[in-house]
Amino acid sequence: DTLKRIDHRLHLVLVLKETLTNQPKILTNDKKLLNFKLFFMKKITPLYLMLISSVCFAQQYTYMDFGSSTDQTSGNWNNIVTVTDEETGITVADMIDFTGASTGVTLTVNDPFHGANVGGTTSPSGSLPFPSSSTVDSFFGEDAIFSGVLQPTGGFILTGLDPTKYYSFSIFASRVGAGDNRQTQYTLTGLTSQIVNLNPSNNTANVAEVLNLQPNASGEITLVAQPGPSNTSPFGFYYLGAIEMIKSDTTLSSGDFNLGQMLSVYPNPVADRFEVNMNIESVSKVSINLYDINGRLVSNLYDGNPSSGNFKYVFERTSVSNLASGVYFLKVKADSQSQTIKLILE
Repeated sequence: DTLKRIDHRLHLVLVLKETLTNQPKILTNDKKLLNFKLFFMKKITPLYLMLISSVCFAQQYTYMDFGSSTDQTSGNWNNIVTVTDEETGITVADMIDFTGASTGVTLTVNDPFHGANVGGTTSPSGSLPFPSSSTVDSFFGEDAIFSGVLQPTGGFILTGLDPTKYYSFSIFASRVGAGDNRQTQYTLTGLTSQIVNLNPSNNTANVAEVLNLQPNASGEITLVAQPGPSNTSPFGFYYLGAIEMIKSDTTLSSGDFNLGQMLSVYPNPVADRFEVNMNIESVSKVSINLYDINGRLVSNLYDGNPSSGNFKYVFERTSVSNLASGVYFLKVKADSQSQTIKLILE
């Protein structure tokens, strides 16, 4: 109810702001209206911007690679590896985000898979946030006995999540050389449940997306993988290869994880240049850093103390030598608030 009241009041503020801003000049002869307008611009607008700022500045990217101990992903990735068939209890405590910072989240395999497969693609699409070391291997299972093993489902539980936040997942899996449909169904359950499907057969570019799932009251989300309804494999093979998890304060939309009002980056994907625009009221320090897919710092693009108002930074690709095409992350920090945006360089 409190959030609804805030939302209604923000809507009223926006309407009033638009109305007052676009009034004819003759209205300024009304002293009461003029005084209200000045009060609004001095008092209400900063409050509105402060509320928007507190809403928009929070996304955290965490990456998981499922598979073999011989094909782990370096850098700030969380490698979930299996050594023996039907291994349960595999745990990665206090996973790290892409910058190497602690997340406080623990992953535990509570439903064993058959084991690890290393027949995934070594040439994933450059538009994906997954390097080849994370796409070549995966966990797999089956719904018919294969090599003396039967694991019709496999899954894990995430604990230590924040029940007040939203979590979005981009799930990838690949099995090259497959002549049948090995569609895998993923069921993610927190406060609610979402079911998505992905065909890993010869997959190099497709992902299954789960958006804006909130954890249950205990801060938990579970994932269960199994053969999908269109799976035609005689053994019902299914796979789980890599996951991008995004934690956010507000809901995200598919393919658009950029800030809508306080911060924008355009264009994205990037050919030769992009612009960072940010509306700031008062700030002592702004920094912009570029990271690669493994969380390594590529370049410190900007450090400064801009004046209040609209801040604009223009990036020219030629300013950073040997910058290859692929997925990068732009981290913008304004005082104690920070925002990470995924960039695709063509």
